[in-house]
Amino acid sequence: MCERDPVQRAPQSGEWHVFGYAEAVEVLSNHVDFSNSVTDVPESSALKLFGTGNLSWMDPPRHRQLRALVNQVFTPRFVNELAPTINAVATKFLAELRAKNSVPFVDAYVFPVMSTVIAEMVGIPSGERKLFGHWLRVLLSITAPSEEENKVAIFATLTREMNRVLHEQIEDRRPNPRNDLLTKLVESEIDGAAPTDDEIAGLTALLLATGEGGGTQTLANAIICLDQHPAAADRLRADSSLLDNAIEETMRYRSQATRIARLTTKPVTVGRHEIPAGQKVSVWLTAANRDPRQFSDPDTFDIERSPNPHLALGNGIHYCLGASLARLEVKIALEHFLRATKEFSIDYAKSQILDPRLICGAKEIALKVVWADQG
Repeated sequence: MCERDPVQRAPQSGEWHVFGYAEAVEVLSNHVDFSNSVTDVPESSALKLFGTGNLSWMDPPRHRQLRALVNQVFTPRFVNELAPTINAVATKFLAELRAKNSVPFVDAYVFPVMSTVIAEMVGIPSGERKLFGHWLRVLLSITAPSEEENKVAIFATLTREMNRVLHEQIEDRRPNPRNDLLTKLVESEIDGAAPTDDEIAGLTALLLATGEGGGTQTLANAIICLDQHPAAADRLRADSSLLDNAIEETMRYRSQATRIARLTTKPVTVGRHEIPAGQKVSVWLTAANRDPRQFSDPDTFDIERSPNPHLALGNGIHYCLGASLARLEVKIALEHFLRATKEFSIDYAKSQILDPRLICGAKEIALKVVWADQG
């Protein structure tokens, strides 16, 4: 696609598709000519309950204000202080697997680690974590608009419950502050004014969904990549300093979000094409991250690739909000798993690998594991 024409128009739908790296950066970094207010979420969707503070559906100036607010509280120090929690949680769930040689990796390790850490970070009370976990599982299981209606209905009910719980917790934090993200958001200000409860709920839901979904699928994708490149897994066991590079290469090689949609606000030129105002533009991250004009040998999984300016987490003002947390979670959880194992392989017949045209990741990975202490 990139070599034939990095920008193409679908004749039937009229939608524009961007496949090239440079062209993708051009679109994603230009929030003036390419609006982020386009969304495939129906107006009737329960997700609209969180729309007020959802940066994913927002343009400046309010986006800039809310993003600045989150940056005030979601600092590198705040994220790094979660490392002991992530280590403890990863150790706990890994210990529960050590007696098994066949492991449902996502259900038994990835999801519990990610959801527990982010629930503690946000301040979801223990009594509501079952609801929170169920909400996330259903959200992550809906990979296409054509999913069965009962699943969408269940998600709508859970979303309304999550909205209620978040508003209750926000109201509770004012007289009862705690050391969590909800308290920090409640106590924050935007240009001297406090954010509304709806904005705090929307921001929190976005962090829960992107932090959990991004971390879960990145770790799942790392295991898929390492299963297909076992020598790379052995190198990481021998040299953990390569973990950061390996995670970045995983995000490039198997970009969780396959595409990002934008809407042109005026006529604009991308590549050799003039795109009119009001046109939907889909930026294909999976293609851009394998553009041979940007990445040498792009179809090779190389854990020493550097630099690696992939677009898996977006670009510009809409760069992934929970990127630093996802990276830290994946690094610690992956390091614990590799240290505990001698080798592993995926049973693809029993796994549920997602359609990469929609989401690159897995609902479940059936792993056959040889633990390091098994000789």
